[in-house]
Amino acid sequence: MADPVSEAAITGAALVRHLDDVRFATLRALRQLLRALDAERIAIGLLSPNGECIHEELVWVSGFGRCGESERVVSCSSFSDELLLWLASREDAVSIGIDARSPAWHDLPCDQLLLVRSRVAERSQPSPVLMAQLRGGVRLQESASHAISILLEEYTTRRASAPGK
Repeated sequence: MADPVSEAAITGAALVRHLDDVRFATLRALRQLLRALDAERIAIGLLSPNGECIHEELVWVSGFGRCGESERVVSCSSFSDELLLWLASREDAVSIGIDARSPAWHDLPCDQLLLVRSRVAERSQPSPVLMAQLRGGVRLQESASHAISILLEEYTTRRASAPGK
């Protein structure tokens, strides 16, 4: 593969599938994707069925930010139009511009918010998503969004089968 994002996502999916510690494997995958995307912050979370919010589960932050489990809930109200169009489409990924004057800037200080969803999501259930906060623009290749979708599917499968869930 020549695309570093696809490579990071496929490697991450293999780690999540085969390592016993799904938390460690997923955080490692997030770290690799953060670097490949040149992102400021990256998280895996659950998008509410109505598209109102994203409840983060795991996060990796560049620099000295806090990484690991997250209970943060991100409101999607300030970019709901773009989100609803994406949810109605068959696209795996959407890139949403976040302007400094946008109400979303306070929670998501970035130039671009990249969302990628799992292909196995059911309409009435929260949908697993990868959320990356980017500085500048990144055009995600279709193979990369598909590879990230595979990572999300592996994470969802392992998370559902983990003891205590």
